[in-house]
Amino acid sequence: MADASADDRPNNGSLSPPAETPALVPVDKVTQLEKRVQEDPRGALDAWLALMAEHRCSGNIAQARQTYERFLAISPQAAEIWVQWLEMELEADNFNEAERIFGTSLISTPNLALWTKYLDYVRRRNDLNDGNARQVVYQAYDFALNNIGLDKDSGKIWADYIQFLKSGPGTLGGSQWEDLKKMDQIRSAYQKAICVPIANVNNLWKEYDQFEMSLNKPNGRKNLAERSPSYMTAKSAYIALENTTRGLQRTTLPILPPAAGFDGYQEYMEQVEIWKRWIAWEKSDPLYLKEDEKLPGLYQKRILYVYQQALMALRFWPEMWLDAAEWCFENNIIDDKTKASESKSDVSTGLEFLIRGIEANPESVLLALRYGDYIESTYQTEDNDKAKIALGQAVRAPYNKVLDTLYDIINKLKDRETAHVAQIQEAAKKAAARDSSSSGSDDEDDEEEGEESNKPVMDANTEKQIQAVQQAYAVQTKMLSRTISFVWIALIRAMRRIQGKGKANTEMGGMRQVFQDARQRGRLTSDVYAAVAHMEWTIYKEPAGGKIFDRGAKLFPEDEDFALEHIKYLHSLNDFTNARVLFERVVSRLTSKPENVHKAKQLYVYFHKYESQFGELAQISKLEKRMAELFPEDPKLSHFSARFSTEKFDPITARVIVSPTAQLRPPKLLGPPPGLMPSIEQHQHHQPQQPISVRNTPTPAPQFQPPNITNSPKRPLPLDDDESNPPRKIQRNDYNTEFVRGASPLKGAAGRRLDQQRRMQGSAGGASYSNTPAPIARDITFLLGQIPRAEAYDYHRLNPNKVVGLLQSTHVPEFSVWKANNPQYAHHRNVSTDFGGYGGGYGNRESPAPRAGSPYGQQRLVMGQGYRQSSLRPGSAGSGTGGGYEPPPAVVGQYQVPPPGGYGGLPMPPPPPGYGGYGGGY
Repeated sequence: MADASADDRPNNGSLSPPAETPALVPVDKVTQLEKRVQEDPRGALDAWLALMAEHRCSGNIAQARQTYERFLAISPQAAEIWVQWLEMELEADNFNEAERIFGTSLISTPNLALWTKYLDYVRRRNDLNDGNARQVVYQAYDFALNNIGLDKDSGKIWADYIQFLKSGPGTLGGSQWEDLKKMDQIRSAYQKAICVPIANVNNLWKEYDQFEMSLNKPNGRKNLAERSPSYMTAKSAYIALENTTRGLQRTTLPILPPAAGFDGYQEYMEQVEIWKRWIAWEKSDPLYLKEDEKLPGLYQKRILYVYQQALMALRFWPEMWLDAAEWCFENNIIDDKTKASESKSDVSTGLEFLIRGIEANPESVLLALRYGDYIESTYQTEDNDKAKIALGQAVRAPYNKVLDTLYDIINKLKDRETAHVAQIQEAAKKAAARDSSSSGSDDEDDEEEGEESNKPVMDANTEKQIQAVQQAYAVQTKMLSRTISFVWIALIRAMRRIQGKGKANTEMGGMRQVFQDARQRGRLTSDVYAAVAHMEWTIYKEPAGGKIFDRGAKLFPEDEDFALEHIKYLHSLNDFTNARVLFERVVSRLTSKPENVHKAKQLYVYFHKYESQFGELAQISKLEKRMAELFPEDPKLSHFSARFSTEKFDPITARVIVSPTAQLRPPKLLGPPPGLMPSIEQHQHHQPQQPISVRNTPTPAPQFQPPNITNSPKRPLPLDDDESNPPRKIQRNDYNTEFVRGASPLKGAAGRRLDQQRRMQGSAGGASYSNTPAPIARDITFLLGQIPRAEAYDYHRLNPNKVVGLLQSTHVPEFSVWKANNPQYAHHRNVSTDFGGYGGGYGNRESPAPRAGSPYGQQRLVMGQGYRQSSLRPGSAGSGTGGGYEPPPAVVGQYQVPPPGGYGGLPMPPPPPGYGGYGGGY
């Protein structure tokens, strides 16, 4: 391409036509999608779906069928894809192919949509007027309900099944065998359905009630009484299950879990948590099935069903596979299909989960290690070399599979890195060629000079891009290499337990054979050398441990972790001289490069601690001086304190209590404790006024609240806050901080002093009771108490404009005018003896009586709460005027005593006519 750009360069300032570029070969959409699914078969879900749709739209059934098979080999429980494939085959009347799909997918995929498609197909292919065909449909329903009848969304299938039974031959209530058989089948179906927490369980119970009562009322009542507890349990369980699974997306198209911090991670983890909540809910046995002898195994069956549903959506989440397997191991779960198989009669369902999980996630180290431990703990062997060799081969199988997968991922990663770098270089070459062909100048020397000056800049940008790409791939490669190393370490330990240290290149190779295989395959970190060296010395006291450490020191000269393990090994041999030499050599190499100084810190910390315990003071001081120079950010006292401290205690930082009086004084409280109200004489701390939010302000409740706890020796706040009963504490100023007493009941010097102080503040222009905001009227408080809070109200929303308009247009007459127009509500002196126990009354005319027909008058009667009798109130018992307040007589037909629990004991006022109550009409 460089030569082509040189030939196309314009000469003598003449404009020549641009070079002919080869026309791009058009690539059709199917080819692009095929390339994507081949490069990323598990991650390119959208490409798979688009490819299937393209084949179906083009009418290419053979290619579509092949695409379906390829995708379902990766996700065999993707029920949505099975359903799409079935629809395609049934539209073309390929019944044989449809039946083959049913035979492959039904048992392994307990999905509601797939089984519904199966029932539709069976009913389509069998005429219900034929007795044999009806029997086939009946068996199909029974087969389906045994597999997916536990699903919380299976209510429609249960209802269809019952209707199918009702449409069968025979008459309900008849005495023929066919009539009795039909009655038994319908009763059995109802009794099974009402025990399952499904959406229409209430409707099924009503139908069952009518069914039983229409046949025989005595027996019907007996059957209903026996089944009623199960129905009530299922009904309440469905409500709880809906709350537990709210937000769950029951898809069968699994996606790879996004990495933490990347797009989709939060949503994916939320789905995982919801599935875990559903499983935990089933394990809590809300249907009380664990001890039910009439339904043995149903408790385990429900939990197993939820695990199967979760794994269809979370196929690529290994933790869910392991959770399901562990539960099966703990409960000794063996599937019915496994029991029926003669060749796999001893294979548990937990092992099946592990095997299927490894097939879905071959790179999962978690599942591979657990499978290896399971084989090692359950494999039946004898104490001879032949049995040990067989066990070693069986244990190595899952380890080899995950290692092969990880090595393959690294190879693909390197190929991807090479392709990415080549793409950047190719793009740089094309950009250079495009610039050279588009630049025209009369002076060719000037052009060449400009090209030479721009070339270093372009090369630098290209190098930066390539370096960034290589660093990104290096991070992934390093993580994979360390993962591979730890898998090798786990395999080495397992083979040591089975075959001992062994001998390389023999059948009883043991751990040494595995170590040799690991070095041959490569991609090892220093962790493998350190682990093997420690096992050689700690277990077998072999000098090979030292040789492995020496070999590792040559391979990883700047690995601080390996150097630390090497130093510990030398200290365990009491080889202090070589340990000090190794320490000095490694830290000198690390500190010679500024970017590696931080790596030497853990070596200094360990050696300083060791010298502090077993060395000389001069060596300790030298180490602390070097550490202070290399790590100036550390506190000066930290190195000295580290000499004497342990992980559990530091005697230097421990505070010795010399004077409890001076050192153990309790902290001063900034305000009153929660739940207490400060006394009116107590000084209040100044706090700026906070903005009040209408939505965040709790709605005042109309019902009576228990009095607040106060640290004042006086009475608590009164329960009523109206004109006839003014508040005991009111705002003193606009900052909502200090309070003064309003209508204080104090007598003597205290009362006069407070009253004089209030008068002086009012005359000086300060805030007083008269210029404070008026309290909210009791009627408005009652109305606000009836309206639910915004976050709790989920019914009809009120229109604020219309509500305000209604209030503005509503005419409220004066009380005197209303009383003159309604003489039947006049106040009577005769008081019923029914109200004698409420004390006080409204006998004194100096106090206004509540309006007749108002809910507030009955409020006190219902709650049994009288007016507060203050010594300062005119006409009260303590004021000397005599008499008390007498309650008005009850009005017949108006606001009867409400049922318990309704609005806190208060009756609901009737809504205005024509506005549909509190929710409708707007």
